[in-house]
Amino acid sequence: MPRCEVRNYFDVFHAQRTTRDFASGLGFGRKACVELAIVASELSSNIVKHGKGGELEVSSIDGASGKAIMLVASDSGPPFRDLKMALQDGCDDRGPISPDEFGKRAGLAAGLGTIVRLTHTLRVESDARGKRVIAVRYVNRPLEAVMK
Repeated sequence: MPRCEVRNYFDVFHAQRTTRDFASGLGFGRKACVELAIVASELSSNIVKHGKGGELEVSSIDGASGKAIMLVASDSGPPFRDLKMALQDGCDDRGPISPDEFGKRAGLAAGLGTIVRLTHTLRVESDARGKRVIAVRYVNRPLEAVMK
């Protein structure tokens, strides 16, 4: 089970590559591997921007619903102010991001909404130590056509 320490933007690239390679080994197709690398990029860049450092853990699940990849982004940053807002395209947890700010932000600036669209489940857990964002995608289950 790979763990990628995420402290800076160079670590984001390592997390992308690790996730893509792990997903390929689980049997995900090329397109799905690229999509999962995007998920890893979003999770990891959010750790750098908002989480004060952390890690991305990549693992597999083999259960009743089939084989899946699970990405767990953990950090010691503050909880989301407004998770529902952060899940919307073009927004962070404070509200809409101005067009002037998009160019100044690192990462893909695609947000948590992209993670929702490219995975089957997304869960956020917060406690006094920080937060964990957990995303799961199954190998043989098609993604929903609409945002969950």
